Amino acid sequence: MNSFKQLIKFGLYAGFALVASSCSDDNNLSDPPTGGGDKVYVLGLGVTTTDATTNYVLQTGDLMNGTISLVNNGILQEGYRDYTKVGAYFYSVGGLGVTDVNTMYLDQAGELTTKTGLNFVNGTTDFKDADGTGETLLNVAVPANPETGSDMHFTLVNADANTITQTATVAINDVYPTSEDWLMHTGIVVRGNQAFQTFTPIDHSSWATTKTDKAYVAVYSYPDFELQKVIEDDRTGPAGAFGTRSGIFRTESGDIYTVSHNGYGYSQSTKDPAILKIPAGSTEFDADYYFNTADAENGGRIVHALYIGDNKLFAEVSYGESAGQWTDANLRFAIVDLEDQTITAVTNSPTFVGNGGRSFAAMYDDGKAYAAATVDGVCNIYQIDVETATAVKGAQVDATFVGAIERLK
Repeated sequence: MNSFKQLIKFGLYAGFALVASSCSDDNNLSDPPTGGGDKVYVLGLGVTTTDATTNYVLQTGDLMNGTISLVNNGILQEGYRDYTKVGAYFYSVGGLGVTDVNTMYLDQAGELTTKTGLNFVNGTTDFKDADGTGETLLNVAVPANPETGSDMHFTLVNADANTITQTATVAINDVYPTSEDWLMHTGIVVRGNQAFQTFTPIDHSSWATTKTDKAYVAVYSYPDFELQKVIEDDRTGPAGAFGTRSGIFRTESGDIYTVSHNGYGYSQSTKDPAILKIPAGSTEFDADYYFNTADAENGGRIVHALYIGDNKLFAEVSYGESAGQWTDANLRFAIVDLEDQTITAVTNSPTFVGNGGRSFAAMYDDGKAYAAATVDGVCNIYQIDVETATAVKGAQVDATFVGAIERLK
């Protein structure tokens, strides 16, 4: 998407690169619906016009029936937003100059309520449940170019207290020589007392990716984020891509997998898309593990992915030739088995264009994965039975795109 490239060039990487968003002092369109029922889901929605994109957060008890509408519904968010969930909290994280975070949760009446006061003054490049315990939010901020800073910032937030507990600073030049290229963060996971960060070298002026012959992972201590080493592997290219947060995953056993696709976000491709493994207890790539995702049956480039347990990813796989550096097209849903090295195509999956450089708006719940896709201008939620790899079209969403799907109850 050209809008991504234009905004990156303006140095807005640490604040997300997407279309600019409108702002308002009126945060509520109306009272959000009550959370009665067995389940309560929260969606981040975007409505794009020729002038701007406006972001909303909306709760619903049903993802599969009828229409999810913002008419007299939803909570307006100031500026650009992306989202994540940590424990009982849904985070609406600001970008493009907006540095505040709306921490949202269900009150005793089951209604969505907002806590304010959290602010990432250094911006935001990535954010997630740090270690999967639902207690700590990890925020990573990487400047877009040398003019906007030379250090990465790793910030930890106590979810219940909604306060920052620690910020660590790492010089980018210590991780990758900035005389050769800039560093673009593409993903991070925590395993025990270490953190593993994927990145790709990139030209901070043209945003060309000319060094695509290796996968890179920086290894840090955790929670102090002291750089321990950088490991490389020349069997595939860099893992992940700009803004997708789909470059690296940790399994229950402690194995770590990096996912390289060399499509969206890359100006060139010199290696086959592939998955590599860092075994549990190790900080080196496994020389005996190499999963070429293009050569696999039902294979292609894994652009967006969500770890759903049992060594499996729910993914959006791009088929055919790359549509260009800033377009993630020809996507279909798939189930990826990291251990067996297989890709299972999802029956009834639509073919669609993705949302580019933002978090994968997907959720796994009780054996089902949920994601949105827009086909012929109509956006729908899809429910995917993981065991049978079958999709069912669910509720229509009256928005331009779905930026997040999470369950709070």
